[in-house]
Amino acid sequence: MDVKDTGVTFHHEEVDKKPIQHETVGTVRLVDHEQTVLIPTPSPDPRDPLNLPQWRKWMVTIILGIFSITSVLITSGMGAILTDVAATYHGDPRVSDLMTYPTLFMGIGNLIAMPLAMAVGRRPIFLASALVLLIGSIWCATSTSLSSHIAGRDILSLAAGQSEALCPMIIQEIHFLHERSRTLAVFSAIQSIGTAGLVISTPYLTASLGWKWWYGMFGIVNGVVLFLSFLLVPESRYNRPTDAFEGAVHVHHEGHTDQILTATTQHGVALDFVRFKKRTFKNDLKIFHGKPDWKAFITCWVQMFQCFFFPNVFWIVLMNSSVLGIYVVMVTTYAGILSAPPYHFAFTSLGWVQTGQIAVALILIPLFGYGGDLLTKKLAQRKGGISEPENRLIPFVVPVVLVVISAVIFGRAGQNPEGWSYWAIIITYSAEYLGFISVVLLGFTYVLDSYPERAGALLVLICACRGIISFGISFGVTGFLAKLGYDGAFNVCAIVYGAIGMFGLPIFFFGKRIRAYTMRWAVDNKDLNI
Repeated sequence: MDVKDTGVTFHHEEVDKKPIQHETVGTVRLVDHEQTVLIPTPSPDPRDPLNLPQWRKWMVTIILGIFSITSVLITSGMGAILTDVAATYHGDPRVSDLMTYPTLFMGIGNLIAMPLAMAVGRRPIFLASALVLLIGSIWCATSTSLSSHIAGRDILSLAAGQSEALCPMIIQEIHFLHERSRTLAVFSAIQSIGTAGLVISTPYLTASLGWKWWYGMFGIVNGVVLFLSFLLVPESRYNRPTDAFEGAVHVHHEGHTDQILTATTQHGVALDFVRFKKRTFKNDLKIFHGKPDWKAFITCWVQMFQCFFFPNVFWIVLMNSSVLGIYVVMVTTYAGILSAPPYHFAFTSLGWVQTGQIAVALILIPLFGYGGDLLTKKLAQRKGGISEPENRLIPFVVPVVLVVISAVIFGRAGQNPEGWSYWAIIITYSAEYLGFISVVLLGFTYVLDSYPERAGALLVLICACRGIISFGISFGVTGFLAKLGYDGAFNVCAIVYGAIGMFGLPIFFFGKRIRAYTMRWAVDNKDLNI
């Protein structure tokens, strides 16, 4: 191996053109001679999103985080003002539809928007979603009937769903594997801190200005997000050869010996301004980049169907859906428990329970963000530089234990509040939230590391299944609790989640075999010819 003056690391050797994927999909060399390998391998194209400067990548992450804040809160944070809204509509029982249907429409939005993003690009779909979210906010703020209000929330929820799948996909497409966990953790932390702050302020805002200005505030924020997104969020779709996701691109020179190209954090790829056009602000402002690939729209659906039956992916779907289900039950019940005897929390005080999410966010970034990336790198160094996606599963132990214990204590405190401090409800509620976002983060990084060429299909599959299941749970919570009581219901939740979590053991030990078998449906075998 020698290092050229350009800063690009080449291996000079004859290589066979097929197959492109030499290792089990997801198994990569992350560390080479004490240097971190850049995966995917960036191209010398100045317009490659991986070649964006770090400040621009952080700006994109922050903007997407703010979009996510408004998306999550406007769809699922209405509980704090639901009493005022119900009074406006004179107790119409359809008011509950304002809370239940947005979750379903977020899932539907994912199923529509992500295949479209695969076909026409991420930027136009994200900008369209930000615009719809703005229009939906104004619609709800100016609605004159409950039916119009419900319709407006359903429409904006279609756009809000992009916070779950499209935003993480854009983030992972502009970052390398060794940065993936920390950047997704920062994205989640921005969402958590912002959501908590706005939930706390919501009762005071609506008390002063009325609930319609709650939507008005979101309309203003969404307008700013749309403007900043137009200026700073670039197209992140980029056509890469399959082996770029291995960190070693086989370059086929017509009539010459093929080369293997790698890049590291110390020796990156020199940009080529001869064969490629430079990145310009004017070009970045274009809505569409390249011709639409409508075949990719159908392909995304086919890939979702295929990936659903991968045992490791199916387990991640179950882990995400079940932890969200438990969180939905807690969200639905914690306010009722704390406002009733013996706690007697005031209406305006309930929002302060969300301050636990701020602490959770500050724990998430170092523990599962930077900590997850550091663990992956250290384990790779111990294995001769080779990284396995299953290393991402080790931290799953923490959220599984947290969720099980939190469910049991929350249920007992809710059933017998006289024997428990209100802190039992508040702490376990926050711990469950930590478990929830940790499972989402760890699940995303695991599947993205395992099947990098199926990122879009995997993200929408997880998010859509999670949304549909939580929608079903929201309808059954009342009967579930009435039949079993708080302690019985949450004991069932703890047992089910613990059992699902235990299946992580065979996934950890046999994950590579699963990837080796399923890679025939997860690898495109694209090559690079010059």
